[in-house]
Amino acid sequence: MSSSRATAGGIANFARSFLVDGPVEALRTFNLEALAGAPAVDVFVALTDALCPPGGTIDEAIARDAMLETVAALAAEGVGNFDDMTQSDLQEFFIGVVSRSIEGKILNEVGTNSIRVAASVAAVERTQRMLHDFVDGCVRDRFDTTGTSLADITSGQIEGFVSDLYVAAFDLMQTLGEAQ
Repeated sequence: MSSSRATAGGIANFARSFLVDGPVEALRTFNLEALAGAPAVDVFVALTDALCPPGGTIDEAIARDAMLETVAALAAEGVGNFDDMTQSDLQEFFIGVVSRSIEGKILNEVGTNSIRVAASVAAVERTQRMLHDFVDGCVRDRFDTTGTSLADITSGQIEGFVSDLYVAAFDLMQTLGEAQ
């Protein structure tokens, strides 16, 4: 999960810069200042390319995919202009990326047969929904219990909760697989 932790840290640093220095300075960090005033979706796609360039390892691809899935979810919700993003909006992006990274890594483990799942499509879909709900809820709860804002979260806190939640999700999937 090192790529996912690094991506989460990059997003937290980006959010911190956005909240402290403003959107233009946050974008300047990645040479994206020309995107100031652009739709948030465009900025987050460019940020994805900066934090998770295409062509990396499987772990890097999982982190990249998590970012792009989160961007797609934001687009479906109709997120607006990047410059108008709030701390809450940035936190949702962070939580979405972390959750989807953990899910992606777990699903990769299923794909490599490290974790068994039921043979029926319906059971697999049900298990995947359970995994999503579990991981998303845990990431939200863990983030809330840090008692800090996204701008103040430390790399140690990110590393700790990404690793801990991955282990918990892995254990859940193993248990569900064994129950099938």
